[in-house]
Amino acid sequence: MELILKFFILVGLLLGAILFFVKRVFDTSKQKAIDSLNDEISKANAKQAELSRKIKDADEELEKRKIEVKELTDKLRQEADEEIKAERDKTVSKAREEGEEIITKAQNAKDKIRQEIQADFDVKLINFSMEILNEILSENAKGALNEVLISEFLSNLEDTDMSRIDDKIKSIDVITVAALDAKGKEKLTDIISKKMNRKIDVKLVTDPKIGGGVLLKFGSMALDGSIKKSILEKGLALQKQATVDL
Repeated sequence: MELILKFFILVGLLLGAILFFVKRVFDTSKQKAIDSLNDEISKANAKQAELSRKIKDADEELEKRKIEVKELTDKLRQEADEEIKAERDKTVSKAREEGEEIITKAQNAKDKIRQEIQADFDVKLINFSMEILNEILSENAKGALNEVLISEFLSNLEDTDMSRIDDKIKSIDVITVAALDAKGKEKLTDIISKKMNRKIDVKLVTDPKIGGGVLLKFGSMALDGSIKKSILEKGLALQKQATVDL
């Protein structure tokens, strides 16, 4: 009986030891498994953190690239707009210059045509006036008028400054409707010589077209005391006055 009791006690102790060992082994394996799992979780978390960091870096790099692309696009657009504006301004400026040139040419052409018409009108007016004088004046009246005009011209000539006449001028053309008599030529030559302070060769020329009076020519200069000149001056004065009145 005692022997059986000892046997059961021994068996109980043995079973307890076995259970303790098994539990110890199980606990150790469990801890290792837990440690291994924790290690894997830690590694996974580290990888997740690394992945998150890389994703963040990628997002930041992408955002940076977007900003750079936008800045580059804005710059290119601005440069394109500036080039377009510069080209447009250039085109507008050129068009304006061409327009102004066309207007200027048109105005010049208009002025030239007006001057030509005016010159033609002046010539016709003078010729018409001369025809009227020739029609209404008798030969005696023409002669008397011519003598008065010549006398008036010689009187005015005495008060005329002839100092600007070049010393190289050695002769003067005296143009009248009819030839001057010796007395008239002598008086004219005397006045001219005194005004120029030197002897001068006087050449008498007749030209019915001047209508009457005297026309002096010396080089490129002239003193015009003809009826033709008087009619032209009076016509221009009347025309100017008419323009002012309008």
